[in-house]
Order: sequence, then C-alpha cells, then structure tokens
Amino acid sequence: MLALNINVPIGDTQINVECEIPPSVTALFGPSGCGKTTLLRAIAGLTPCSGSIRFKEEIWQGRDHLVPCHERRVGYVFQEDRLFPHLSVEENLRYGLKRADVQQVPIKLPLADVVEQFDLANLLGRKPKTLSGGESRRVNVARAILGQPQLLLLDEPLNGLDSQRKTEIIPYLANITRELDIPTIYVSHLNDEIAKLCDHMLVMGNNTLTQQGRTEDILPSLGLLSTKGDDLGEAGSVIQAAVTGFSEAYSMIDLAIGDQVMQVLGQQRPATERVRLFLAARDIAIATSKPTQLSIRNMLSVTITDIAPLTGQMRGLVAVHLTVNGSGERLCAHISKAACEALNLQLRAEVFALIKSARISTPA
Repeated sequence: MLALNINVPIGDTQINVECEIPPSVTALFGPSGCGKTTLLRAIAGLTPCSGSIRFKEEIWQGRDHLVPCHERRVGYVFQEDRLFPHLSVEENLRYGLKRADVQQVPIKLPLADVVEQFDLANLLGRKPKTLSGGESRRVNVARAILGQPQLLLLDEPLNGLDSQRKTEIIPYLANITRELDIPTIYVSHLNDEIAKLCDHMLVMGNNTLTQQGRTEDILPSLGLLSTKGDDLGEAGSVIQAAVTGFSEAYSMIDLAIGDQVMQVLGQQRPATERVRLFLAARDIAIATSKPTQLSIRNMLSVTITDIAPLTGQMRGLVAVHLTVNGSGERLCAHISKAACEALNLQLRAEVFALIKSARISTPA
C-alpha cells in the first residue's frame, strides 16, 4: 500500500493529496492541468514536496527523512518516448537490468521473460526510430519493468496512439500489471482504458482528490462530479460477466450476468471464463415495459436505485442508477430529464435497460 499525505507546489498554488492507494492497478484521473503528472513526479521523488510518503513499511519521505529518487525502485513510463536513440531495443532493455544490478536488487523479472511477455523477440536488433508507436510504447514499459520496480507509474502510456495501436498494447499492460503483481498508478483521460486496466480510481480536481474508490463505484458518478464544465470523459459502468459461448458465424460472444444473457461482438472466444464489461452510460436506454422488434439485442431486467440530475455541460440529463436483477451488478444510464419525467421513473421501480453497446475489457 502507498500512503500519501503531501503538498506539492504547482505554479502559484499547491496540490494537496491525502490517501491510501491499494496494491493493485489504480487510475489517476482528472481534467487537463489538474496536476496528475506533478503528483506522479512527487511520488517518484522527481518533484519536491512536503509531507509524508510511505510505501508498504518503508518511509520514503517524512519529517526528517527523505529517500532519494534512485533508491525508491520506481518504474516510470513518461508520456513521451524516452528510449535511447543510439541503442538497439535489446540495449535499451538491458539498461533497465543494469539499473537493478547497480542497486543490488534481485532479478525476479529476467530479460527473457519480459521479452516473451511483451512479444519483443523480433524487435531486439532494431533501433527506436524504426519502431511503430505501439512497439515503442511496449519497449518503454518493458524497460521500466526490467528495472525490477516495486511500484510502476504510467503517465498516459498510450498517449498519441490511434485506436488500433491501443488495442495492440492494452493486453500487454493488463498482463504485466496483474500477472507480475506490481502495484501500478495509471494516468489516463479515457474511461474505456481505465475500465480495461484499473481496479481502483483517484479523481483529481481543484488541486486535490475529489473522489477515490473502486472503479465500478467511481465511473458511473463522473457526470455528477463535472460541476464546472470539466471534461471528465465518458461515464459508464464496469460489470462482471461469465462467458457461455461463441458464434463464429456471427462473431458473437455469449455472456451471462447472473441468470440473464447478453451478446457482444468479438473475433474469438475470450481466453478466460469471466470478463469485465464496460458499458457507457450514454449507450443505455430505459424502457418501462419489455419492447419487441428491436435491433438492440441486449436487454436486462433492472431495478432503479437512484436518480440524480447532472450538472455543468451535462445539465438536462439525469443519471439513473440501476441494479441488474438476479446478479447485484450495477449500471448507470444517462437519459434526458424530459424522458425521465415522461416515463415517470421512480425509485425501486423494475424497468428494462436497453444496452446499445458493450465492450469487453479484461479478464475479471
């Protein structure tokens, strides 16, 4: 666990953060300019701050104590490419190992294993300028891993990549953050990325943390947090589903949420029997009776647990919070206030959630 109680200077003001971050994958989220990168740099020891930082049982910063950056064993992947252009991919990777050797850290993640994990064998002899954006990002993360970090900081590691490149690299990030069991803080503006990778969320705004908790609790509430016109991205829900089948003819994955069924487009059956789904709040409609003859294939019986008006740029919408009957999974739908009143939606009413789109994230 990482415990923070720090004040970080930023321009004419300062960031105030007090929290405990669990040993999992944590998203650091918030509007541009709110200080996310500055906070990461303070954790790494690259930016001065006051207060206390504790990682597990080790005090990195206290009243009369400061562990320098190079002794904190933090793997840091910056927004921009930091590969050495005059070295090959293999030489860049071995630089990570060299750092661990200098610090006399046991090599638990050897070069061969990391190369296999990131599928880099065919790239080892190439120079960074010959790599694609996705390949370069993979090498940057792999080099950070080879430093044998006890904490991994990823500052928008997919920044600037197109959707295809992101699709290629996200499975690698999901694997290293979970299978290698390295606590990770992941900065992103995209809720879909967060849903795929992160178990916990920290939301920043006004130079402090405005909310923190489990991803499935925070994502549906983002519209409620956007009170000053800040773009907090795409609100949505993360739910668990069991894989029950796959139709190659229709490229369709069959899923079960409790005793109810869903279908999601996919090119192959997932490798695991349980997956996480991201459902954007804007892609869920509500019906008070079960409709027929629709192109929308996914329809879940749900119960309304809360109705809350949205603010800022989302004024005119309401967030309707729902529980999936028979499973306890929670959804959030953003619909117009006019529609909510026309349907006379009430708390504890049983209705139907019509899901226009769902995206499989990662294994549950």
